[in-house]
Amino acid sequence: MCEAEESLPPGFYDQPVLVVDLGAHTAIIKRADVDAAGRFAVTGSDDKTVRVWSLADGALLRTIRLPAGPGHVGKAFSVAIDPAGEIIAVGGWTEASPTEGIYLYDLATGALRQRIGGLPEVVLHLAFGPGGRHLAATLGRSNGLRVFDCDQGWAEVARDSDYGESSYGAAFAPDGRLATVSHDGQVRLYGADFRRLHATQLPDGSRPFGIAFSSSGQRLAIGFTDSTAVALLDGRSLAPLYEAASAGIDNGELCTVAWAAGVRLLAAGRYQHRGGGPVVTWADGGRGAPQLIAEAQNTVMSLLPLPGGDILVAAQDPFLGRFGPAGEVRWTVPSPVADLREQQASLAVAVDGTTVDFGFEGGGEAPMRFDIGRLALTLAPSADGWAARPRQQGLPVADWENSTCPTLAGAPLRLEPYEKSRSLAIHPDGRRFVLGNEWSLRAFDACGTPLWRQRAPSVAWTVNVTGDGRLVVAAYGDGTIRWHRMDDGREILAFMPLLNRRDWVAWTPEGFFAASPGAHGVLRWHVNQPGWQPAREFAVADIPGFHRPEAIRLVLQEMETPRAIGLAIVAEQREKVRLLTNSRLPPGARLHVVAVGISEYDPETAAHLRLRFADHDAHDVMSALAGTQGALYAPGYRETPRNEDATGEIILRALANMQAATQSGDLAVFHFSGHGARIGEKLYLLPRDVRPGDAVALQRSALPIGDLRDALMRIAERGRVLVLLDACYSGGASLDGGAQPAASRVLSTALAAANICVLTSSSGSQASREDPAWQNGAFTEAVLEALGAADTDHDGLISATELARYVDRRVRNLTNGAQEPGIELRFDGTLFAVPLR
Repeated sequence: MCEAEESLPPGFYDQPVLVVDLGAHTAIIKRADVDAAGRFAVTGSDDKTVRVWSLADGALLRTIRLPAGPGHVGKAFSVAIDPAGEIIAVGGWTEASPTEGIYLYDLATGALRQRIGGLPEVVLHLAFGPGGRHLAATLGRSNGLRVFDCDQGWAEVARDSDYGESSYGAAFAPDGRLATVSHDGQVRLYGADFRRLHATQLPDGSRPFGIAFSSSGQRLAIGFTDSTAVALLDGRSLAPLYEAASAGIDNGELCTVAWAAGVRLLAAGRYQHRGGGPVVTWADGGRGAPQLIAEAQNTVMSLLPLPGGDILVAAQDPFLGRFGPAGEVRWTVPSPVADLREQQASLAVAVDGTTVDFGFEGGGEAPMRFDIGRLALTLAPSADGWAARPRQQGLPVADWENSTCPTLAGAPLRLEPYEKSRSLAIHPDGRRFVLGNEWSLRAFDACGTPLWRQRAPSVAWTVNVTGDGRLVVAAYGDGTIRWHRMDDGREILAFMPLLNRRDWVAWTPEGFFAASPGAHGVLRWHVNQPGWQPAREFAVADIPGFHRPEAIRLVLQEMETPRAIGLAIVAEQREKVRLLTNSRLPPGARLHVVAVGISEYDPETAAHLRLRFADHDAHDVMSALAGTQGALYAPGYRETPRNEDATGEIILRALANMQAATQSGDLAVFHFSGHGARIGEKLYLLPRDVRPGDAVALQRSALPIGDLRDALMRIAERGRVLVLLDACYSGGASLDGGAQPAASRVLSTALAAANICVLTSSSGSQASREDPAWQNGAFTEAVLEALGAADTDHDGLISATELARYVDRRVRNLTNGAQEPGIELRFDGTLFAVPLR
């Protein structure tokens, strides 16, 4: 089906986000294609762009930014150009929902012509048929093949879902026949009417990836992800013919295949020879001896024959190049980013993180140093011992290098399915460690308990922890080095050296930057557009006020952009971006608040639990935070369940909604004012619909602290969480059936976890006081006052420590020592801004 939505669905960025544009791809090129006349090439990449190139000279003609979201959303896995060179088809991870789609762009303008939606999985390969009327798409998992017809408005006209695994390859013969491969080991052949004619099972365990018809359509070449073999099949019957000669090709694999100049067979992939990734060519359709010609450095993903016998090579470096029939270089577009691979043991940082030593080339070759204090990039720095390499001994972490199964003392460490661990650094205190992974950066304690997880912009090839224990420094596959706070993983600074090894740019997540003269224009704001249109981009340097070298020098010292640059400047610049980009929200962290207040419990079953001002507490906390923190945060999810609206189901649903809205760097505040209870060793909060007649009824209707903690932990995987618990334990909270008032300190301990700070109102033997003079509970009154009074260092910001100290002191004062708050701080740093007076 075809879609024409006027807005993007949930899961896409709804605010500007920073990207880097170096005039070429900054992440692996997944696929490439060319038009029949050999005028244009198109490439799709994990950097969430599609680029159009001139085949004559390699000049970049156009960049199309795909609609994008966090994580994988927006990555281009497959591209194709129709033979006439008018339409670009793009597939990949195009949505955050269970369905996927295909974008059809106008090659001349980059405008979206149409989007084909409703596909059940990511699109792994695209191919136009002869004449460009039909478009074949192969899908992930066992979803097989779809074919779409231009003459019918790109409606689906054929499908085959009888596949056992993902399909990464499809090819048309000149007469319109279509062949596909799948990781289930089968090759399938379809007629021009797309009815299946034949299927053949390749040897057990084979994982075919690439497929190509010879120019006559009489032969099919098959490449594999698990072998250096190239199989030749009859193009009409799929009968096996022979394998291409492979003497001396003894490593990697030849997953990508093509035919050039009639019967010349080509293949490439992960095969390496003398440090490079050559293209293997055979005369006589693979019967001749293999010869090595054109060379990339990384896995070759596409080989495309051009008129006259030339070939186009696209590789994961990212690399793009045109070569002559004998491998002579016509032009190349090399990777524009540093190769930070194989530096797991050599990335070195100063004690305070302000100096980092790295290699611009893989394995630490071409050493460089970046000094943040001096804002200087130095080539071949002296070995002065100023920077230290990562600590990788002291904890029994094993199988962490290029493994999907890292362990601690033999127990597995949790990663995403199929995610590989790439790097390790142990904290100086020996009680924590950080793993750099394929898609994430993760911290664990010495028992293997997850502390936090942050999405990675690319593969985290190398990780280190500074000697003072404050910072995690990670080197990524996109050529950046980034500094993260050790307590919560939040990124605070990024740095990228450019290809010429002179220029560089460093920036904060809010877009404030310093750069050498040749790098001022590389930072851009990516802004998604309605109706699936390509995203727009705006140069950060074109917005006055974002070039702040002095702030970059201070950001590691202050650990936060606001402390380094001042709240007024942050608010001013974020608003400028919002206005310029016509966005609903400015960029940056968001503040999410769920404030629950229950004064009126069910009058039939729990009238004795009535409070006076708990609902006021929730209203006032929401008003205070929503109305005073605009300089520091963009608005986030907000919900205020009170009285009859504060059932257990509604509270948990609000937390689930807050989890869905929370992104990296956000602050989520959960405030509860009401009753709590303890039965045996189990703790509960009492929602409005609680049934407190006896212990059994209460347990079935109350909100277990364990469930609440699980919900908060899921939020804490994405951002920081602050819990404000004004749980009242007056005489009405004592319950029959052995229930006892819950101890505030027990509650705070039970709820606290990595990235979760908890402040509670009183100890177990104390009532949590309310007073008509305040129209609030004492604890909530202290929290509200703290927003204006807790800033003890007068920097305009309130840290977690400052908030906790003020609330503890003020609650004791308001109640003449009758209440002693419970406090568990699991992170520090700025929580709130002091409201302007």
